Amino acid sequence: MKVINVLNESLKLEDIKNKIIIITKAQLNQVFDIKKDKEIINGLKYIDSNKIETYDDKYLLTFNFLTEENKRTNLEKIGIYSDFKTFAVFVTNNKDILVGELENLAQADLDYAGILLSLMANATDNDYIKLESLENELNDFDEKLSVERDLEKYSKKIMYYKKYLIKLKHHYEQINYIIDFFAGHSELLTLQEEKDKLYMLTRRIPKLVKEVVSFMDTLSQTRENYQAQIQIKQSNLMKIFTIITVVFTPLQFIVGWYGMNLIMPEFGFRYSYPIVITLCVITIVTLIVIFKKKNWFK
Repeated sequence: MKVINVLNESLKLEDIKNKIIIITKAQLNQVFDIKKDKEIINGLKYIDSNKIETYDDKYLLTFNFLTEENKRTNLEKIGIYSDFKTFAVFVTNNKDILVGELENLAQADLDYAGILLSLMANATDNDYIKLESLENELNDFDEKLSVERDLEKYSKKIMYYKKYLIKLKHHYEQINYIIDFFAGHSELLTLQEEKDKLYMLTRRIPKLVKEVVSFMDTLSQTRENYQAQIQIKQSNLMKIFTIITVVFTPLQFIVGWYGMNLIMPEFGFRYSYPIVITLCVITIVTLIVIFKKKNWFK
């Protein structure tokens, strides 16, 4: 089995037997006939969601996929056209993520279905360890959030984790989609090794999905904690404004009272001004003592 990732000339489908062809969307016309295979070309060109289409004894599969290189970036859109017996055409705009892996798998004693299953297995081999590391990362983040005063910088971090977990969940669901396809087409698996790999993936992937969902729940609780911290911060700010308002309200009353354009009887009393000053000070001190007893300054 030979892997071809550089096309110097156009190939016909009958010329690619016993080969794995890796092309970009721009090279579709070098393998497929524009008029005869228009439906296939459109199916591989517009990869917006996972789908399975059947053309005689051949299958067209499209899915979004995370490789080791783009684990925390964007999902790579991949299309496959194959009979899973004599040939396979992989379509992706980033051929580098597949070339090395497929060249290694082509050396093994596997058929085309086995190669695709092995690609799925290799992409998730160490994911239990990576998810354990991610769990520790989320727990550390939650602990820091509970004691951190500068909360604004954590908003973007929460959104980053949310987007990444959604993408990771989508990645595993896409693999599960491929697994379901082969589970329903067991005749494509000719080797016991391939059947064992399919069985292993049917047990591994649902567990990984379950782990990611639990992380999403944890992150949801972290986000609620963040929102609670923000509300507490806003509440403390409102408390400060309330204290200032309550302290100065009696003083404003006194200012308003003596600001009226009237002649007050006490204007002729020589100790009126000291008495008013003393009254203001007593009012402020009394209110501060009351607030301290109610722990409003904490």
